[in-house]
Amino acid sequence: MKRSAEDAAMTRLTLLEAALMAFEEKGWRGATFEHIAERAGVTRGALHHHFRSKAVLLTEALEWGWSDYGNRIFSREHTPSDVEGWLRAVLSEFVTSLRHDGRFRALASTTVLVAPQALDDSSRKHEALDAWRDEIATSLRAGTDLPMPAETAAGLVLVLIQGFTVTAVTRPHDLPQPEHLHAATAALVRGLLS
Repeated sequence: MKRSAEDAAMTRLTLLEAALMAFEEKGWRGATFEHIAERAGVTRGALHHHFRSKAVLLTEALEWGWSDYGNRIFSREHTPSDVEGWLRAVLSEFVTSLRHDGRFRALASTTVLVAPQALDDSSRKHEALDAWRDEIATSLRAGTDLPMPAETAAGLVLVLIQGFTVTAVTRPHDLPQPEHLHAATAALVRGLLS
């Protein structure tokens, strides 16, 4: 029986998600093709059909994960009309996702702990962050007078996001607690935009 392109695409997404979870759980060495295939509920042959090596799988899982979450976080339908409110919402959603979304935590952990061990070429690893910076800069240009160029401010927002990511992996208790998240992001955004 021949599988449809839609079935193949769904299998690929299942494998990417299983890879992120396996890399978080087992690390670079422990996340074998066998373990990832088992976690995804497919054969090792099916995994090899989609990804020729573990490094390719890791790279594509990271690219897919950051792109997917970027699309969610920067969705224009959820953009408040004011830039300050939009930026607070972006940072709050990012921290909330790190706290409560297992796949996002796995993406953060894999990015911080596994990717540096496994991948030499950093150019592809930075493409998603470049897209995030561009999206942030475009939104910042849209609605406020900044004390610096929008690209510089967007870079600082990325510094915050990367700091939250590393903190979620290494010291998650230091992330702003849910009851203080609004006040914390409001203070960060006020400081950035003033």
